[in-house]
Amino acid sequence: MNPQLQKLVSVQQMDNEIGEIQEMADLIPKQVVAGEKELEGKKSALNALQREIEELKKKRKQCEQDVQAEQDRIAKTKAKLPTVKTNKEYSAILTEVDAIKSKIDGIEEKELEVMEALEEKEAQIPDLEKEFNGECQKFDEYKKKKEEELKRTQAELQGLEAKRQEAMESVDARMAAHYEKLRKARGVAVVHIEGEVCQGCHQQIQPQVALEVRTSPDKIHQCQFCDRYLYFIPKPEEETETETAVSK
Repeated sequence: MNPQLQKLVSVQQMDNEIGEIQEMADLIPKQVVAGEKELEGKKSALNALQREIEELKKKRKQCEQDVQAEQDRIAKTKAKLPTVKTNKEYSAILTEVDAIKSKIDGIEEKELEVMEALEEKEAQIPDLEKEFNGECQKFDEYKKKKEEELKRTQAELQGLEAKRQEAMESVDARMAAHYEKLRKARGVAVVHIEGEVCQGCHQQIQPQVALEVRTSPDKIHQCQFCDRYLYFIPKPEEETETETAVSK
């Protein structure tokens, strides 16, 4: 193979490797963000439970205040008893007191329900906090591992890019510029042929060109359709045939 073309094949291999490694490097921050979102979801569940507990505490406090207010009403109502003059007025006051006591019973029943719910919710907190703290620790370890992986990947990328730059500096300037143009436009700039077919655009090239690519590897050939550089990879049996022909 032409030495310049061989260098471009090598550069293309490095470009492919750089692309794969860059994808890995780009994926790492996304993986960390995904882990953070998952952790935030678990934190949200804990926060939601804590908010429910706070609401239940407020309801319990309100029940206590309502009971106290009704008890104050009872005291004020009973304070009227010494001043009543008829049995009817006395009975009316007692009826009012009974009604207030009934109301208090309802509030206390509601308060009991609130307290039971509160107790149930508060019992869930230790396990959830323990689980969340464990997930936090796991995430911190995962994040640290990913940060180290990113550093290694970036260092590997820098080494490959430096190696690529060095290789490109030894390539003919015109060929290097054309390679970069093809690489940017088509993704692949140097391809092999199979039979008379370019493996870049999959078009059938001229038979004479295909023959020259196979038999004159030192020359530079380009596809008439996609303009990619062409080279030939002989199959094992073809290499054997060639060696036999040379030995004869």
